Amino acid sequence: MTRAISIALWTHPRSISTAFERYFLERKDFQVFHEEFAAVYQANDSREKLPHGTLDPTLPGDYASIRDRMEQARQNGPVFHKDMCYHVLGNLIDDHEYLANQVNIFLVRSPEEAVLSLATVHPGMDFDCIGYAEVPVLFDHVRQATGRTPMVIDSAQLASDPVGTMRAVCDYAGIDFDPHALSWGAAMPPVWQTWETWHAEAAQSTTITAPKKQYSVSFESQPRLRAMADFCQPFYAHMQRFSSPIKTRTEELI
Repeated sequence: MTRAISIALWTHPRSISTAFERYFLERKDFQVFHEEFAAVYQANDSREKLPHGTLDPTLPGDYASIRDRMEQARQNGPVFHKDMCYHVLGNLIDDHEYLANQVNIFLVRSPEEAVLSLATVHPGMDFDCIGYAEVPVLFDHVRQATGRTPMVIDSAQLASDPVGTMRAVCDYAGIDFDPHALSWGAAMPPVWQTWETWHAEAAQSTTITAPKKQYSVSFESQPRLRAMADFCQPFYAHMQRFSSPIKTRTEELI
C-alpha cells in the first residue's frame, strides 16, 4: 500500500504554529499529531523542561516508537504533525529517510515577539527554552537530506494573509486548498490538552490572526530577555533568507 502524504511543521516555541495546526484540524481529512516528540524530550533530555500539563501516558519515550506511530497512521490517510526542532534534533539528523519521505515546512517568528511571548507564559525561562538555535540546523540538514529547500513561513506573513499563506502551503505540499478550514468555533481541541495553558489565545480564536501581544514582561523590566532576543536574531536572519513573500492577493482566493 502506498503511504499517504505526511506534512511536518518544524518550529520554535511561540511561533503561532498552533494556529497553523488548527487549519489541518479543521480540514477533517488529516490525522493531526501535536508535538508528539515532546514526550521524548521530556523523558530523556537534561535541559530545562517547559511547564505543561500531564503528557499522554500512552506515549512512548523513545524517538523510533513515536515516529513509527505517526508513520503507521499514514496507512489510513494523510498526516500532519508539528513539533519543536529541539525536541529530537539529533534523532532527526540521523534519520534521512524519515525527513525525505515527508513534506517539511518551517515556521519562524520575530525573536523579539517570540521571546516576550514565551516569557509571558513561562516567566522563569532560560536559554534552553527558546529553541531557536536548532531551527536553522534542522532546516539546513533537511535541504541537504532531501535535495529540496523547505518552505519557510514568517508568522507575520501567516497572520496578515492566512488565506494566501495557507493556499501557498497547500500548493507546496501538493494538496487541495480548503478555505472553509480557516474558520472554526472557539474551543480547546483535545490534542492541545497537555499544553492548554500555552494555547489559551489560540483556543479562543475563530481564525488565524495576529497575536494580541499582551505581554506581562518587557525588555525594560527584564533586560536578560533582550540578550535572549539578540541571541536568536542571527538564526532568524538565516531563515529569513529563504522566506518568500506570498504574492497572491487574499481577496482573489476567497
